[in-house]
Amino acid sequence: ELLHKVRSILNKLTPQMFQQLMRQVTELTIDTEEQLQGVIDLIFEKAISEPNFCVTYANMCHCLMKLNVTSTDKPGVTVTFRTLLLNRCQKDKCCLCAQDEEKQRLCEELQEAKGQARRRSLGNIKFIGELFKVKMLTENTMHVCIVKLLKNHNEESMECLCRLLSTIGKDLDCEKATPRMDQYFSQMEQIIKERKTSSRIRFMLQDVLDLRRNKYVPRRGEQCPKTIDQIRKDAELEEHREQIKVQQQLMNKKGNRRGGPGGPHPAGEAQEHTDENRTETVLSHHLIL
Repeated sequence: ELLHKVRSILNKLTPQMFQQLMRQVTELTIDTEEQLQGVIDLIFEKAISEPNFCVTYANMCHCLMKLNVTSTDKPGVTVTFRTLLLNRCQKDKCCLCAQDEEKQRLCEELQEAKGQARRRSLGNIKFIGELFKVKMLTENTMHVCIVKLLKNHNEESMECLCRLLSTIGKDLDCEKATPRMDQYFSQMEQIIKERKTSSRIRFMLQDVLDLRRNKYVPRRGEQCPKTIDQIRKDAELEEHREQIKVQQQLMNKKGNRRGGPGGPHPAGEAQEHTDENRTETVLSHHLIL
């Protein structure tokens, strides 16, 4: 009943009716810690849910500041309205800290989920392009994909567009499709000029434009999975390159020791050329393999 009366008073509380309603509060019988804590909780919740009336609720707390009751846990000890109110604020502050930590955790999980979704989208569009290259999907399907990606100007769609065109551009950009491809690339140029996307996406789009101008010959070789034999040959080739490098360094040192002010002796020079020819032959042999 006490809390019901307090709630009724708080619902009517305004700066104009403050004095009248405060008299009603002070006339209430509040003689236990539980009752006092209940009143504080009501005032606190009203204050934080109605920020525009915080001043009025603060003034009410100031009027009730010296109200005290006997402690429930410690008989003979009194607790004041002020003490319980400060404890309530501290408790809520700890809850806010916990909420901040929870928000941080959820934000991190959201970022991770976004990253996973992005990687799946890129993998999916790459796979679609590879299926087209092995004639499992039609040109018309590829054009539909490109048009849909161009309609969505979000960064994920633009990144998928770049990945798709980098994968299938050489096969799709044939003579009969030139008008449509010109239109696609014209839209991409316009997106770059508008500068509404991030610089990362603009650089991606520009790379695809440059790729088309370069007849779809990439500046760097495409990284594809290698067989065990390819890996072994690459390792052998790298080993022989290191051996050649060491041999050339040794020959340079020998040449410096043999040569005087007039330069290396003819015999030393001939030997040097012979060694260089031998190492070049070995390297060429492994390149052919």
